[in-house]
Amino acid sequence: MSSYRYRFVGYEKLPSGLNADDVQLHCRLPAHLIGAIQGSNYGKRYYLGLAVQLAFVALTGRNPDGKLRMPPEMLRMLCGQLNISTTAIASLKALYQNADRTLANHRAWVQQTLELSDFDASAQARLQAALSQQALDAASVDEICVSAEQWLFDNKIIMPGKRVVQDLARSAFKAVEELALATIRTAVTPVRLRAVLVVMHEESVTPGVTVLEWLKQSAGKHSLKALKEVNSRIDALKALGVHLWNLQELSIGRIHAFAQAVVNRPPSETARRVEDTRSVEIVCFLKHLLGELTDEAIFRNNRHTSDIIGSGTKRVQAKQAQRASHYRDSIESMRALAQNTDMDAEERLAAILVLAEGVLSLPPVSRAEVVRETLTEQTTRVRTILNGMSSLDLQADPAHEDSKLLGALQALQAAGAKELPADFDTSLVEPKWRPLLEVPDRAAALRAFEGCTLWRIRKGLIGGSLYVNHSATYKSKESLLIPQEEWDRNKQALCEAYGLELDPRRALDLQYELLRAGLADVEIGLEKGLLEIDEDGSVRIPAIRALEEEPELQRTNRFLSETIGTTQLPDIILEIDSRTQISMSLLGRQPETAEELVALYAGLLAHGTEIDAKAAASMIPGVPVSHVSAAMRMLEAPGRLRSANDSVVEFQQRFPIVKLWSDGTKASSDMMALEATRHLSIARTDPRRKTAAAGIYTHILGSYPVIFDQPIVLMTRQDAPAVHGIDAYNSNSEDRIKVDLLAVDTHGYTYSGMSVAKLLKFDLCPQLAGLPDCKLWVPRSIKIPEALEKVVIPAITEKAIREGWDQTMRLIASIKSGRVSVAWALARHGSAAAGDDVRRCLDQFGRLLRSVFLCDYFTNDVFRREIHTLLNRGESVHQLQRAIYYGRVTAERGRRRDELKSISGAHALLTNMVIAWNTMKLQETVERLKSGGQRVEDNLLRRIGPVHFGHINFRGVMSFSVHRYAGVLLRSQTPEKRVRAG
Repeated sequence: MSSYRYRFVGYEKLPSGLNADDVQLHCRLPAHLIGAIQGSNYGKRYYLGLAVQLAFVALTGRNPDGKLRMPPEMLRMLCGQLNISTTAIASLKALYQNADRTLANHRAWVQQTLELSDFDASAQARLQAALSQQALDAASVDEICVSAEQWLFDNKIIMPGKRVVQDLARSAFKAVEELALATIRTAVTPVRLRAVLVVMHEESVTPGVTVLEWLKQSAGKHSLKALKEVNSRIDALKALGVHLWNLQELSIGRIHAFAQAVVNRPPSETARRVEDTRSVEIVCFLKHLLGELTDEAIFRNNRHTSDIIGSGTKRVQAKQAQRASHYRDSIESMRALAQNTDMDAEERLAAILVLAEGVLSLPPVSRAEVVRETLTEQTTRVRTILNGMSSLDLQADPAHEDSKLLGALQALQAAGAKELPADFDTSLVEPKWRPLLEVPDRAAALRAFEGCTLWRIRKGLIGGSLYVNHSATYKSKESLLIPQEEWDRNKQALCEAYGLELDPRRALDLQYELLRAGLADVEIGLEKGLLEIDEDGSVRIPAIRALEEEPELQRTNRFLSETIGTTQLPDIILEIDSRTQISMSLLGRQPETAEELVALYAGLLAHGTEIDAKAAASMIPGVPVSHVSAAMRMLEAPGRLRSANDSVVEFQQRFPIVKLWSDGTKASSDMMALEATRHLSIARTDPRRKTAAAGIYTHILGSYPVIFDQPIVLMTRQDAPAVHGIDAYNSNSEDRIKVDLLAVDTHGYTYSGMSVAKLLKFDLCPQLAGLPDCKLWVPRSIKIPEALEKVVIPAITEKAIREGWDQTMRLIASIKSGRVSVAWALARHGSAAAGDDVRRCLDQFGRLLRSVFLCDYFTNDVFRREIHTLLNRGESVHQLQRAIYYGRVTAERGRRRDELKSISGAHALLTNMVIAWNTMKLQETVERLKSGGQRVEDNLLRRIGPVHFGHINFRGVMSFSVHRYAGVLLRSQTPEKRVRAG
C-alpha cells in the first residue's frame, strides 16, 4: 500500500506547516467531490466548510473537531477549487459561526458522500480480530495503533477517539503477551523457568560478567578461537534445555521482538522487570539466540572448511611449478644421456626411454587431488571443526547416503578411535577418496576419512541433505516447505492462485517457441553481419560504444547544478522527512520533541555512515551519546528501515521527471564492497582493494533509487540475493509498479537463479563475462540451423525438467506463501545439491532460459544497451554511496546480524534521501525555467540523473533546524515549545 495514502491517517489535526506542494498532493479534492459540494442544498456560504471536512476526513479517516484549525495553504487551495474568495478564517468552528447543528448535519453528509460507516460494535469486533493477527508480529503497542488506524481507513470506517484505538491495541498486545506466557509455561517447566531466570544473572565463565551479558556478546573475528566461543555458548544454551523448548505457537517475528527487548537494554534493567514479562522476554531471547548462534557456527564451520580447500587450491600452482622443474631436470638428463659417449647408442636409447617412461607415468597435477591431500594433512584444523560440530546435533534423512557417513563419524568419535578400522566400509565415500582410505597406514586413513567427512558435511548443510533442528536457517527442507500431503491435495488450486503452470509440457512449449524464433533471429543476424562466429565457435558482437559528448548536455547539467546550489546533509534529511514522515516510520509514532527527533537522526547517521555513536554525538551539539545509542538500537527493529526506504522511494517516484529515466519496470543489482575490519566475521579480502570488506548488495531502479538492500559475504555467488530482492520488492505492495527485468553481472546469475526468477514473473538478464565462449544450450528435439552448429550444445535433458517440475512448483508455491525465502530456496538448490530432482529441473530449465536470453542479446543492440545502461546507473549510485560511507566498519560494529542489516538499511536510506532531494530540486528547477520561458529538452533531462553529490556537505558539525519543520514533524506542541526546541 502506498505510504502517501497513509501519510496523515489518524491525525487529529493537520500540520500547520504544510507547504503548497504537499497541499496539492494530499488535500486537493477530485472533481466529483467539488461537484457534490456545489450540487448540495446547503448554500454557497457553507462550501468551504464542506470542502474542509471532505478533505480532512478523506485524508485522516477521522471526523474533524469543531476547534480544528486548517493550514493556510490548504484553505487557499480549496477556495481556488471552489471559485470563492480566499479567507483568513482558520478554524472549522469559525467557518460555521457556532452553528453546531449545521456542522453535525454536514458531518453526516460528508460521511455519506465518502461512503464511510460508523464505528459500531460490529466494526469493533472485526478490528479486534484483525489486531489479534497484527499483534503476533508487532514490536510495540504503537505499531499496533498504526495498524488499527490503517485498517479502519482501508475499510472505510470512521475512526473513534485515540483512546479507544489505543485501548484496543493494548488489549491485542496484552493478549499476545498472555499467549506467549502460556506457551512458555507449557514448554518450560516452572522449576526450569525459575532456574533459568536465576542463572541469567549469575557470574559467567568470564569473571565479572553475568551469563546474560556473556550470551549477548558477539564472537570476534574469523578464527578457531572465536568458533570455540560460539560453540561454548550453544552448549550453554543446550545445557539449559533451550533446544527442547517448543514455541511454535509464537511467530518468528514475535519471538524476535521479545528478544530485541532484552538485547536493547542493560541486564540490570531486565532484572527489574516483573517476573512474567521477564520470563517471556528471556525465554524468547534464548530461543532466538540459539537459532542465530547455530547459524553463526555453521557459517564459521563452512568458512573454515572453505579456507582449507582454498589453501589446497593455492598449493596447486606450487605443485605445477615443482612438476615443471622436474620436467626440465628430466629433459636435461635426457640430453646428457644423448651426449654420453661412454655408452653406445642402444644403451643411451634404452636409458632415455626408461627416463621418459618415468616422467610420462607421473599423474597430472589435479586441483581436486591436491585439495583431498590438503584436507587429509590439515589434521588439527579438521578435527577442531569436527569436534565443535558435536554441539550442532547434525541430522540427515535416513534414506540419504550422508546419514550413514555421519553415523560412521559419530561412532568413531564416540569410540575415541586413533585409526580407521581395517574392515571399514569405504563405499560410504566417493570413489576418488577410497585410495586414501585403503592405505596400510590406518591413522592416515582415519585422517583422510575425517577430511572427506568435513567436506561432505559442508556440502550437505549448504545443499540441505543435512540439517540442524535448532537452527534458524539450516532446518530440514521438509519442515519448511508446504507439507507434501497438503501439496498433493491442493496443488491445482495453489498453482492457479499463484499463477504457476503445473503442466511442464505447456511451460516447455512456450520456451521452445521462443527459442526457435531466437535461433532464427541469430541466423539472420549472421547473414546481416550483426554478429560473427569464428572457427573456434566463439561469438563476436560489436562493442557498445559510448554516446558522443554533447556540449549542450554539459551546459544544461552545469546550469541546473548551479541553480540548485549547495546544501548540508541535515537540511536534506529534514526536508525529506517533512515530505515523507520517515521519522514516524522509524519510531513507530510521531516524535514528541525536537531532542528525540535529532537523536533519531544521529542514530541514523551512526548506522549509515562510518561514524559511531560517540562521533555522532560530537558532530551534533546537544545530543548525549546514550540517546544516540538508544536510537541505534531502536533502528534495529525489523521492518522500520525498510518501511522508511519505501516511503522515500515512493516520494521520489511521483515526480514527472522520473518517467524520463525509467518506467519503473526495470532495475539492476550489484554488490558494493564496504571496507571493514578483519575482526568482522563476514569480512573477506576484497580482490580489488586487497583489504578486508563486507558486501552490501543493492537493487536499484532504472530511475536510480535503492529499492532493496542486504548485507552479504564477499566472494560468494550473488544469484540468491539478486532474485530475493526483486521478489521482496514486487510482493511487498499491490499498488506499486512491478519490476519485470533485472540486470545483473556474471556473479548475479546461475541457471537455477534464472529459473526461479522466471517462475516468479520477472527476467534475470546477466551481462556475461567471457561472452564469446557462451554456448546456446538446446534440447535435442530442436532443429539447429547449420550456421549455428558451432555455438549450440544439444544437451538439455527434458526428462529432468519433467521429473522435477512438480516439486519445483511446490518450492515456488512455498516461496509465494511466505514459508521460505527466495534466498533460502536458491541456497538449498545450488551446486551443493547436485543430484536433487528440483536442482536438476532448475538447472536444465535455466539453461533453456539463458539460451532464449542470449538469442535476444546477440541480435538486439537496443536490448544490450539497455542492460548496460541499467548496470551503469547502479555503479553511479555506488559512487554516491561511497561518498556517504567512505570509511570502514569498525571492530565494535557489525558483529550481530541485526546490526549489519541496520547498517545496510540506514546507508540505503541516506542514499535514497539524497536521490529524492536531488530529484525534487531538479523538478522544481525545470518547472521554474519552463514557466519563465526557457526551454529544457526532455532528451537532455533523460541523461541527467539525481546522483550528483558535489554540492552536498556530508561532514563536519551538523545543525538540524527542526524549528523550520516542527509543525509537520513533531506531535502537537505550543508555539513556545516548538521555538525553544529548535
